[in-house]
Parts: sequence; C-alpha cells; structure tokens
Amino acid sequence: MSIALEIITPEGVAWSDKDIDSVVLPALDGEIEILPGHIPLITILNAGRIGIKRGGNEEDLAIDKGYARCMGDVISVLTEAAIEVEDIDYDAVEDAKNEALKAIEQAKLKKNLDEVEIERLEAIARFSIAQLLAKGKR
Repeated sequence: MSIALEIITPEGVAWSDKDIDSVVLPALDGEIEILPGHIPLITILNAGRIGIKRGGNEEDLAIDKGYARCMGDVISVLTEAAIEVEDIDYDAVEDAKNEALKAIEQAKLKKNLDEVEIERLEAIARFSIAQLLAKGKR
C-alpha cells in the first residue's frame, strides 16, 4: 500500500508522486509522519523539511510555510515555495538570507517600514533558513 504526495506552490505543482511509503511533515507542533491508512488530517506547516521515503530510498525537500491535507492515501501540501534539497545552492541561499535580514534591520533602524516589503523580506529569510536546515540534515 502506498500514498500519493502532491506539493503545490503559487507557480503550480512543484513535486508529485503516487508511490510513496511515508512522508514526514514539519507541522506547527512538530514533525509528523504520514503512513498509508492515516486518519484524515488538515494541519498548518512551518517552513522546514519534508522527508519522503519510497522503495527504501529517502528524499528531502525544503518548503516554506503552508498547509497539508491528508485524505485517504493522498497528501496535498500547499506552500509558498518548495525545492528539492539536491537543488539547493548553499552559498546563494546563505547570501539571500543575509541580504534579507540586513534589509529588514535597515528598514527598522530608519523606521521606514513598508509592511508588504518587510513581509516579503521575512519570507525570503524564512525560506532560506528552511533550505539551510533541510540541506544540513543530509
């Protein structure tokens, strides 16, 4: 028995497979593992790592915050961003995180707070940190 996993971002389907053994999600209250036959579930997700097991192999993805729904043996993840750990460029992500945090600090010092821009910068920093953490677990 297997489960299907679909990860959807605003750009479209970022990842999909119908032959998964288990999925570990970064839920709001901690990691949860979904196995075939799991009870129906809707949960909020933190930015972090999704661990996927299939056929004895493991694969990791980094996601931004979002939601997950488990109905039957289908898991749907709705998130702002997702990337496979193998595709993460550590140096580029570290630079993006540092630039976003620096821009946030400068905006706070100048008291020039454009809330939409601050939210965008925080999202960049949050997803960068999630990618670094996911890559570090490998």
